[in-house]
Amino acid sequence: MLETTRGRQVRATVAGLGITVGALLAGLLGVISMGSLVSVFGVAESPVVRVLQGNYIQVGFAGFAVAYLVWQGDWDRYVKIRWPTPEDIGWIVGLPVLFAAQGVVLPPILAVIGLPHPQPGTGLEELALETRPLLWPVAFIGMYLFAAPAEELVYRGIIQGRLRAVFDTLGVVALGGLLFGLMHFFVGLMTQGVSVGGSLYWGIDTVLPGLAWGFAYERTENLLVTAVTHAMVWTVTLHEIALHLLPI
Repeated sequence: MLETTRGRQVRATVAGLGITVGALLAGLLGVISMGSLVSVFGVAESPVVRVLQGNYIQVGFAGFAVAYLVWQGDWDRYVKIRWPTPEDIGWIVGLPVLFAAQGVVLPPILAVIGLPHPQPGTGLEELALETRPLLWPVAFIGMYLFAAPAEELVYRGIIQGRLRAVFDTLGVVALGGLLFGLMHFFVGLMTQGVSVGGSLYWGIDTVLPGLAWGFAYERTENLLVTAVTHAMVWTVTLHEIALHLLPI
């Protein structure tokens, strides 16, 4: 008996959830492994290490992605990257502005419904990366060339590549964005000092970028677009600039 479209969609959704959980577990191993490694070498307080310590989880994501791609063997389906077109550049310019608007508008709304900001404490706050130019190359290599591409490969390349086989663009973007938010909710639950409310805040706060990145990827089919703008979220705080300039 031929499988129905609904059956294939259910299987793809379950597969997407499985990939999300699998990548998250691999990410947890990455955090534990990298934390142990820097502790053994006694470099945990090094400015270089502290700049990148919030991205240990992407070490696990990278390992998971490579293992999945080797298992599936269909790299062309999941790894789509090329030199940016003018449209791609438009997305790279426009998405940070969208995220800046979200950073201004969404927190007060979540505060009204009683969800506290998680304040994960990556160390970047104390380091003031914008005033430490010698650390910029470290941040660029670690975040732009490794961490963001690793996360985007899992959550846009692999998950959306899997969903695209049976869902239309709306379904792919919606499910991909929800799974991305779910991952961050679970990360919040596993992060010391982050409450359940803070984890829920984190999940909601990342669903919206997940939807935006998902749609941008479906339009451009270029992981470079989402990886660059993802890294910009970590290093270019446009919403903080806006909060200082706007009388709110």
